[in-house]
Amino acid sequence: MKQLLTLLTTVILSLPCFVFAKTLSSAKSASMQKKEAALLVELTGKDISKESDMALYSAMVTANEKNDEIGFKSRLQSLMTRFPQSVYADNALFLAGRRAVDTGNYAEAIRFFGRIEREYPRSNRIIAARFAKAMTYKKMNLPEFAKKNLVEIRKKFPGSPESFRASAELKIMK
Repeated sequence: MKQLLTLLTTVILSLPCFVFAKTLSSAKSASMQKKEAALLVELTGKDISKESDMALYSAMVTANEKNDEIGFKSRLQSLMTRFPQSVYADNALFLAGRRAVDTGNYAEAIRFFGRIEREYPRSNRIIAARFAKAMTYKKMNLPEFAKKNLVEIRKKFPGSPESFRASAELKIMK
């Protein structure tokens, strides 16, 4: 009984500290965001918070060509948070997925390609994203997932270039 009373007292006394710590952490979070924004301006030389979606996507492509990972990711994040319905959003995710594949970060690539499927189901990049996802699974040595995606591409998008490529890949994998 005495131990239960001690435990209860400890929990009750720690509650105000927890609430106070939570408000401090949210204040620190806002402060950290301001510092990160200032650091991005310093590192990239531009304040990307004022750029249009087309300018962000263009800068993202340029950063990708220059192999500037910080600039690429900062512009991707800014584009996706500020302009999620932009005509460039699905292309930006596809480019990020291709970049992740090229750097060997296959799990991140799968996430990017999956986001295109979930968030932009009417995109012109959907077939290419599914095919790239299948090829990423193949690179990960997960042939059952690759085959599943390739078969789905052939069924849902017959006649597309990716369906022909999927048929060829399935023949190779057998």
